[in-house]
Amino acid sequence: MGEQPDAAARRCGQCTACCDGWLKIRVRDHDVYPGRPCSFSAGGRCSIYAERPVDPCREFVCGWLAPTSPLPDWMRPDRSDVIFLPANFRWRGIAVDVAVPVGARPKAKARAWLESFSAAARRPLLLQQDGEWHAFGPPQFLQDMVERLAAGNDPWS
Repeated sequence: MGEQPDAAARRCGQCTACCDGWLKIRVRDHDVYPGRPCSFSAGGRCSIYAERPVDPCREFVCGWLAPTSPLPDWMRPDRSDVIFLPANFRWRGIAVDVAVPVGARPKAKARAWLESFSAAARRPLLLQQDGEWHAFGPPQFLQDMVERLAAGNDPWS
């Protein structure tokens, strides 16, 4: 995938995707979800930053910011339209990466990169696009995800 710059030196900059309502989280009894950004986010800034809660705010590590991130610089969520959550859950003892769109879908270049990374790293991937989950990985992983979703469960349940 090419040599990456030091991911540990990355900063959010203008990116506020995690607060803009693309992740389903709860901050101080306020639900955040697609169509409903964090109540404490105003003008691209957190109004409670110094007192933000540990869960989910302080504990959240965006996959782009993670010290060992494999993502290239252009995959910052506000540039690629995707939030990458590495090793978000485990399936049969194997780490599963999850990619959540910033908007309806990730940019085509970002989706292609994620699919290629999943195959090359042999890491299962769940990617959401247009409200639907798409699974990449071993055939049994795909089947398990289809069954979980058909039963009305979250893929990670």
